[in-house]
Amino acid sequence: MNLNPERNYYERKKSHVSRVTYIIALTKEIDDKILWRNALEVYDNVRGKNVLVTPKLIDTDTSGAQRKFRSINTFAEEEVKRMTKTSSAQSINTHRISIGSVKAKSSTRLGLKLSLDEIIAAIASTGSIHEHRFARGSVALKKFHLPFVSVILRKSEEFVLFTQNSFTVPKDTEEAEAVEHDNRIYDHLTVGKGKVRRRSEAETQTTDVMVKTRNVNTVMRKIGEKATYVSFYEMFDTYQQLLKMPLDLKGLRHTQSSGVLETLAKSTQFSYAAMVVERILAGNFYNEGQRRFRNMKVPTKMDTFAEYTYTVNLLYRMNQPTFRTHQDNRRKAIAALSFCHGNGDLLAVAYGFYSDAAKVSVPNGNVCIWSIKNPRNPERIYNYSVPVSAVEFSPYLPFLIAIGLFDGTVHVRNITKPYDPPVAVSQRTVLMSCEPITSIQWIRQTQEDTIEADPFLALTRDGKVGKFRIISSPYLLGMRQMELLRMEGNPEGLQLKAFRISENVTYQASRNANGLHLVMHPVQEDIYYILTDEGCIQKCSLNHTHNYLEVLKVHDGAVNHMDFSPWSPKLFLTCGNDWTIRIWLEGIYQPLITLSDTYEPIHCAMWSRTHSTVIIAINRDTADIWDLRRNLLAPISKKNIDKSFHTLAKLSLCGRSLALGNERGNVLMCSFENMPFQSHNQYDELEKAIYNAIKLSPTLMKDLKNIGYFGYEMLQKRRWKTANPKPKAN
Repeated sequence: MNLNPERNYYERKKSHVSRVTYIIALTKEIDDKILWRNALEVYDNVRGKNVLVTPKLIDTDTSGAQRKFRSINTFAEEEVKRMTKTSSAQSINTHRISIGSVKAKSSTRLGLKLSLDEIIAAIASTGSIHEHRFARGSVALKKFHLPFVSVILRKSEEFVLFTQNSFTVPKDTEEAEAVEHDNRIYDHLTVGKGKVRRRSEAETQTTDVMVKTRNVNTVMRKIGEKATYVSFYEMFDTYQQLLKMPLDLKGLRHTQSSGVLETLAKSTQFSYAAMVVERILAGNFYNEGQRRFRNMKVPTKMDTFAEYTYTVNLLYRMNQPTFRTHQDNRRKAIAALSFCHGNGDLLAVAYGFYSDAAKVSVPNGNVCIWSIKNPRNPERIYNYSVPVSAVEFSPYLPFLIAIGLFDGTVHVRNITKPYDPPVAVSQRTVLMSCEPITSIQWIRQTQEDTIEADPFLALTRDGKVGKFRIISSPYLLGMRQMELLRMEGNPEGLQLKAFRISENVTYQASRNANGLHLVMHPVQEDIYYILTDEGCIQKCSLNHTHNYLEVLKVHDGAVNHMDFSPWSPKLFLTCGNDWTIRIWLEGIYQPLITLSDTYEPIHCAMWSRTHSTVIIAINRDTADIWDLRRNLLAPISKKNIDKSFHTLAKLSLCGRSLALGNERGNVLMCSFENMPFQSHNQYDELEKAIYNAIKLSPTLMKDLKNIGYFGYEMLQKRRWKTANPKPKAN
């Protein structure tokens, strides 16, 4: 048993300190090089004699820094020896000397194979000798500092040590054996036993990393050469076909070039290529308007300047295109507009007539599918022998479009197949009417697992509603859903003064009321509303035929348009020929707010999709913007964009742009500029504006308070969570 543990501890410390340090290894290698250099002699033959011209070595002893460096090492070695002799009889509790912090990996290997971090640590370790403390007394050593050492890294040339290209060769060949042998060697060096070998990895990286955005990355295009062969027989047959082209009116044969152009113009591939080229060229001219329509330049709250002027700015015009015959090129009014619900860049425009008082009769009609990418020319054109009166994209199958004609028929087309006939056509025996189709509305199917297309409703001007469904047939499956009758008595709503009717007039000209527009309920899928020329709104259900659920008198004249608020399924507005816009709430049979400014019929009015208190109204001359929060007596903005009379308008899917049609057959794409920033709680702003508008009417205030919350249930849950947050856990 060893009875002297302190001696064992000292022996372990002594063996630990005596290991070779970096300074000792460096000094030994320098001395070896100096001895090897001293053994060299250089002679020069001068005039036939050998003259010694060996350069003299630099005197290392005369250098002050070198002397200082060697004195530090000598002093450190003497101190280590002295402490070793005096510590045998004392209890040692000391730290390691930092001069030996960096050590070689092996006492037998003295090569300088160290990293940059180890070199810097070794240089720093020679800068000072730390203080050593003993159990019985302490000795403070003086600190010596070396001059600053700077390391400069410069980029060097790239040296390729090894490269191995990847290639494929046929199996069972001489090249295959060589490739397999090379693969075995590679596997042995990477994943096999051969990977156990000395290797070092080092890398450097600058602080700023230069990256590329996804916009500048392009797809690599493969370039290749293809050879084609045309025999003399094929060339002969081609020229013979060109010579057999039909004669023109003058009896002259078409030239070969004209025949090629006609054949090329009928090609679907050429039409598609021309459409793509037109989109590219149109981008050079309509770039600013296209970027604004796509909301790439929308003002934010971080802008330094903001002005709330509610401006309607014209982006570009989509003029009536030139059709095939001279008769088709007569001026046609914009009868209907519809944005595609699957792609907001597509707009369907119906060309026909808007008012019976038009001075120019239109013998035919057209439907054009415009794209925001090419405002110069439409990308689809459908021609009809009668004017077009209604058009509507399907919200559920966006490639289907329903077209209502002036003779009471309905066509359904697939816009992805422009050269195919209509998918289905309605039969006259369903509606038994020759009046124009005034409105079309698609209905969502209640069964989600069905593969059939969604049905739709079509309203005629004589008040007949038909329900149509697409089946495996060239004709639509239809049924009579509703037939309007003249109102008798006083319905709910406006209580107007009754006019005296002459005793000679006993019967009216028609027993049926005129149907002007169809509107689907935003929440209840089976409820729809019919707008009539009597100033009434008839609430109907798909589950009841030939019967209405409720009638509401809303205007003293025809009702032209109706729109539900995007923030409330109970709040809606109506506009009519009595020059007014009225805001209604379900359950209250009086208008909450009445807006009127000019003595002109209002063709259409709609809620803004971005601001809950803003209303856009279109009359014959101007486009008006109302804000319920600021003024109820006059619109905030009025603008006459074009000289031609307006017909109707349609908001884009995002609500920041407006498609405005006129009687000259032009569609004006406009944007809303200098609008106020959107409120965080849109419903709260709407509710506050309505309460402020009716605060002078105690009856309306009481009825509105009895109804309470009139927004969507989802907004109500979010509002309740905001007002009643969950308590935080301790």
